[in-house]
Amino acid sequence: MPSAPATRASDKQQACKKLTSLLQKDYGRSVPKIKLPVLETMLFAVCLEDNSWEAAEAGYEKLLKSYFDLNEIRVSSVPELERTLSNLKEAAWKGLRIKSILRFVFESTYTFDFEKLARLTLESAQKRLKKIDYISPFISSYTLQQVLGSHVVCLDEGTHRATVHLGIVPPDSSIESASEFLKAGVKKADASGFIHLLRCFATDPKFADRITDEYDEEEFDVLKVADRLATLKAPRKRKKVVKKAVAKAKKNAAKAARGQKAAAKSSAAKTTPAKARAPLAKKKTAPAKKKTAKAAPAKKKATKSKVAKSSVSRKKQGKKKTAVKKTAVKKKAVKKKAVKKKAPKRKK
Repeated sequence: MPSAPATRASDKQQACKKLTSLLQKDYGRSVPKIKLPVLETMLFAVCLEDNSWEAAEAGYEKLLKSYFDLNEIRVSSVPELERTLSNLKEAAWKGLRIKSILRFVFESTYTFDFEKLARLTLESAQKRLKKIDYISPFISSYTLQQVLGSHVVCLDEGTHRATVHLGIVPPDSSIESASEFLKAGVKKADASGFIHLLRCFATDPKFADRITDEYDEEEFDVLKVADRLATLKAPRKRKKVVKKAVAKAKKNAAKAARGQKAAAKSSAAKTTPAKARAPLAKKKTAPAKKKTAKAAPAKKKATKSKVAKSSVSRKKQGKKKTAVKKTAVKKKAVKKKAVKKKAPKRKK
């Protein structure tokens, strides 16, 4: 098979046409379009990067409605913009890039009008865009395609990984080199539709996890794009190597469990003398009981006080009894005197 640099343009065109026809069966033929000024086009490109077209439109509308104007967006903080664009992937990076673009345009023109870019040549426009901090290759290529009508293939991180897994770009290519590689296989009029289908595939929940996996190294051949797409759509199958690795992992886990059990038994055997030392610990705690014994005299004092109280009460009761007896004796004496007075005197 030919190597990546020696791939013929006819093979690239054939592979891209085949891939386009296969993806159109799943995602249709319609291609969404949007017409915006230059600066707003760049802001929409920020929202579109690594996201579906519908999510990008919703995020862009929310951005404009959440703030009074572009100047308020410019002076807002990155965390505030991140919260506004929370429904999009990499919202923090998007907030940083939006601030950077607005700051560059405002500081260079003192307005938010960047229509001068549409009157520049391709080379000068590229140099102009490179001066913006944190700008990505996708934002730059999308702006050049929409504003200047340049023949570029706008790849972001997601679509680039999709093209690598589909086998239509070299596996070791960067986003810029992959875009240049595909230019020969896609016509200028078909570039936007081709990228839209790739975006639909890359953001499809059925395949989003598959294209984030490590690339399965195979001999590079763009003409096998149909087979690669079929393998991505098919359910995952575990390879024999994976099964062997799982079996080895299970054996190692069993050995480790046995070693842990043996170590636990040996540690238990070593810790048995500690039980014989347990009575010493009890002896050490004995002084606490003595302290409680010392505290016992307090109870005796309490009993003495009770006895004293009871004796006092008894004395009081005895005094009362003696007083009653004395009164009774007095009453008897008074009665005897009265009887003596009443008794008649005997005759002599």
